[in-house]
Amino acid sequence: MKQLLMGLLGIGILISGGCVTMVDQNTMAQQQSDMEKMREDVQRIQEKLNGIELEQQNLARDIGVVRSAPKEDTVVRNRLDTLERQVQSLAAGRDADRKQIVNQVASLVGSSGTGSTSGHSSGKGSSSQTGYEHVVESGQTLSAIAAAYKVSTASIKKANNLKSNTLRTGQKLFIPKS
Repeated sequence: MKQLLMGLLGIGILISGGCVTMVDQNTMAQQQSDMEKMREDVQRIQEKLNGIELEQQNLARDIGVVRSAPKEDTVVRNRLDTLERQVQSLAAGRDADRKQIVNQVASLVGSSGTGSTSGHSSGKGSSSQTGYEHVVESGQTLSAIAAAYKVSTASIKKANNLKSNTLRTGQKLFIPKS
């Protein structure tokens, strides 16, 4: 850069002084080379400046996004909460469906003759009832078993002398015919 200014200053002095001097070919070639290097430097600086301006525009855009983010974050959070509730609802529905399937299978097993139809004393006096024997599987509830056999939970509790609705996996229940 310094050389360019010196070269331009020298040319300006020669021209303004009215003195026409023959400059040798080597000096002129050197000045042209220096001028070309300066043009390249100016072009590189201009490219860097353009890059900096672009980066500044991107940062300004990012700042705008960050400034508006709290509103968007609330909307996104609300949407995520809604989706999470929907997922939980679907999971609960899936669990209910699973229990219903288990109960339907239990009903089919009970009505297909796998469960034994027998005379069974309910433990109350000498009356004899007919019904099915059901082995409780994991996840089954008293109300689901009652629904599967189309009887009331009270009749199952009475026939098996149950004090509560709590069942154990593998427990055998007598299911009275309705």
